[in-house]
Amino acid sequence: MDEVTPLDGWLPGRIFWDDADVEASVVEWIWCDSPRFTEAFLDDTFTRLMRHPANTLFRRRTTLAGLEAWAKRSPGIPPTGFIFHVSRCGSTLLGRLLGELDGALILSEPGPVDSLIRAGERLDRERQITLLRAVVSALGQARAPGQDRLFLKMDAWNTLHHGLIREAYPTTPWVFLYRDPVEVLVSALNQRGVHTVPGLLPGRLFGIEAEPDPDAYAARVLGAIYEAGIEALAASPGLPVNYADLPGAAWEAVAGHFGITPTPEEIPRLTAQSGRDAKRGNQPFTADSAAKRNAAPDALKALAERWMRPAHDRLEALRTA
Repeated sequence: MDEVTPLDGWLPGRIFWDDADVEASVVEWIWCDSPRFTEAFLDDTFTRLMRHPANTLFRRRTTLAGLEAWAKRSPGIPPTGFIFHVSRCGSTLLGRLLGELDGALILSEPGPVDSLIRAGERLDRERQITLLRAVVSALGQARAPGQDRLFLKMDAWNTLHHGLIREAYPTTPWVFLYRDPVEVLVSALNQRGVHTVPGLLPGRLFGIEAEPDPDAYAARVLGAIYEAGIEALAASPGLPVNYADLPGAAWEAVAGHFGITPTPEEIPRLTAQSGRDAKRGNQPFTADSAAKRNAAPDALKALAERWMRPAHDRLEALRTA
């Protein structure tokens, strides 16, 4: 495998780890000719791209050193801002709105980034940070003239690795998005993400040794993410954002925190985008907060109050201080 082969137009899609020789791990690349990523999640973009003839007929692979070499040869857009979140709290909407800004490229829960963030047992810290920067650079290549803003919406559990990301990007502004615990837990149990299913991610990541009740496990995981958001805010100057303040907070507080003043031409685009369902862009947005609270059985409310509410309320105190 040639470690200096140009990779213009290719995205790192997946890392296949070699635990016998970590530097022999393989990065598989995906051809992409799109000027921006319009799907709700980058993995959905990858799924679409895999139907492209270039990706059905050919496979391009490099080592980790090849990924690093490409980052040095062709630096991507420096990150403009990071979105951390508790999950099911409007982060996809916020990413969509930021993606409407001029020159913006949004990476929504990029799998290769998460793979490197969770590779701490395979890589020493310095190597992990180097490769994290390299994969963000490769994914964040400018894809159109004037594209100079890069936003990363992280996976919810990446909040627990906030310190690593700050080491890699110590000056990049970030926000932490959260929502009423009952509303979050109702959504999480209706459609479970990998972090709320016991065994799919290590329970020790969330401080859980054993929890036989899967609903309580989900509540404890989410509570740990709220707590991680508080710890991150204590360590560096992020911005706490309540779901209830969306969509306006996107082009007011969040944009300002990221050093951006939306233009009069951008505001109507953001307003129009806010009226569409963030995950199903062809459907109108329907407010569901009251419906979720009303649908929550008492047992679910009790779990939310026990494991999530205390940290949520501390976040609210930080936000309104």
